[in-house]
Amino acid sequence: MRSAGQWGVRPVMPQALLLALHLRDAAGLRPPGVPGLPDLPPLDPPARPLGSAASPPAGREAAALQWARWWAGAFPGGPQALISLLPPSFPGLRGMPELRGLAELGVDEAVAWAERARQQQARVVADVPVALFETTLLARVERELGRRVLPFTLDVVVLPVRGPGAWESPAGPVVSLALRADRDAYLAWLHGQLLRVARQQAGRGRGTTKAPPPEGGGASPEG
Repeated sequence: MRSAGQWGVRPVMPQALLLALHLRDAAGLRPPGVPGLPDLPPLDPPARPLGSAASPPAGREAAALQWARWWAGAFPGGPQALISLLPPSFPGLRGMPELRGLAELGVDEAVAWAERARQQQARVVADVPVALFETTLLARVERELGRRVLPFTLDVVVLPVRGPGAWESPAGPVVSLALRADRDAYLAWLHGQLLRVARQQAGRGRGTTKAPPPEGGGASPEG
């Protein structure tokens, strides 16, 4: 949904989060939950396992704790978070030797997987367009509230994790690609988000609700 200079919903799929989730799943890590951040299901399609030889159980336990620490500091992604996971120096993994070792083993497959995930998202956007429906939905929200909604941008992090799901985070909403692919379910979810944005405006005036800026090659706004 996009109207120049007015309001819009922008889907973003941060490369850093794709790489991190691939590392989590490929290495078989089970990190502890991070307060305030969503505990996301496994990836869909799944990551190819690195294999049990990649790290002994004790190493994987340490790597899981390190992964949670990285996730807490880097979510919701962005250019610096992406750089932190890239070779040759993996700057964001300093002091995390177990996690860095796994990242070195899996980075090439992770990058290839992330590219396929972006292609999958592009197919969903093309096959299940929602821009016109979002415009109609905003008009419905305005009727329900009895007033116009002020200009805003709502960035929605879209991730290819298993099943239809939606989560809240301090940085903004997160949805699964499966939810975005189900137009009726996505619009039902978005209705609540638009109501929330409009009600927040009543106390704050014009507002922008943002997730991370998309990195190079990120998803473009729909519409």
